[in-house]
Amino acid sequence: MSDKGKPAAKPVDKDAQNRKEIIRTIKGPVTERVLELIPALKSYDDPYGTVMATPDLLSACLQLVTTRREKFHDVLVDVDGNTVSVDDVPLRCERTLNQIVGMVVRSGAKAYADHRWGTAQKPPGKVVLNPQAKSLLDKLTDLVKGKWSEAEVPKPVPTQGDKFYAAIKDHLDYDWQVPLIPYFAEIPIKLINELGKGVTTLRTPEGIMALADIGRHSMEQARKILSDEMMREMLDTQPLAAKGVAFLGKERYEFLHGAVYEKMGEKFWEMCVDCDRLEAMEVQNAKDLENMAEWLHQISGETINQIVHYLQFNQIPIFLGVALERLGEEKFGEIFGPPGNKKLIKIFCEKTQRTPLDPSDPHEDLKRRLPDVFGAYLRSPVDFEKGL
Repeated sequence: MSDKGKPAAKPVDKDAQNRKEIIRTIKGPVTERVLELIPALKSYDDPYGTVMATPDLLSACLQLVTTRREKFHDVLVDVDGNTVSVDDVPLRCERTLNQIVGMVVRSGAKAYADHRWGTAQKPPGKVVLNPQAKSLLDKLTDLVKGKWSEAEVPKPVPTQGDKFYAAIKDHLDYDWQVPLIPYFAEIPIKLINELGKGVTTLRTPEGIMALADIGRHSMEQARKILSDEMMREMLDTQPLAAKGVAFLGKERYEFLHGAVYEKMGEKFWEMCVDCDRLEAMEVQNAKDLENMAEWLHQISGETINQIVHYLQFNQIPIFLGVALERLGEEKFGEIFGPPGNKKLIKIFCEKTQRTPLDPSDPHEDLKRRLPDVFGAYLRSPVDFEKGL
């Protein structure tokens, strides 16, 4: 028989082959190494399935690949068999370790959803949580029930896990998201769909709870105030800003947006998370706010009030710029960020106000002298607070 009569061979789907190989390697050699490192997992009838459906265990196992990388060196190799020591270089399967972690995170979310809500073939299983996580999840559940439509609260029906996974899967890529899967599962699916990639800005259980605490009313108010484009940007960047936008109302939002958005860009939404800060901004003029726009997402309402009270208009950016540079981001946030240190904010502003300056070039002189003010604090915080 000639080749003419034979059906054409199907083209090889290299990507599908690689995916199968990744899954085989994870279920085989990788799971074996994990069981060697954590023998207690052998007590489960299905260690692989149990780990995948238990976010705390999955998170711990993912960390092993980083902390005990030498145990996995033979599977972390490139196409030539060379060991790959960084996470963004393709392995033999043509995916990077970062991309494989993303696959595992999504698989973990699906396994958790199927275990929690059940499937058409299997009833729901028992979800085991540590006491602290259970307490936070109970609070989150109460917030969702109290402030979001009861109809949107997840119900334990066979298809709920599929709906949750379909809503969340495109936004799961990182190992830090694994412990958050049970908390994401409490968010109404309609809200997950609405947030889109904004889900990835919620990096802690407390952040997810803060979102639930906002409530649908504030989200709808924000939608009425913002243009479609700005609403999408807010949801993608910092969905917790909805509470601040609703707090401001249309007129004040438009004033602040016009005053500082051009200089702040997407950091504008981080600024809108803190209503105390927004309240302090409401009584300031646009020029003062524009002058501190670079730092508005970092500083507290108290800082804004004290700076405007004590400092001259052109001293504001000099003061904040030198403060951040000399103190560093962490210490700057402790003192000048919300809620901040009211006493120290006032002392720094008073000392700046009383600093004698060269009248021929006061601004350059302030730039020269201010580092000493912050340096004095860093050398002896206790004496500085006493005014010595």
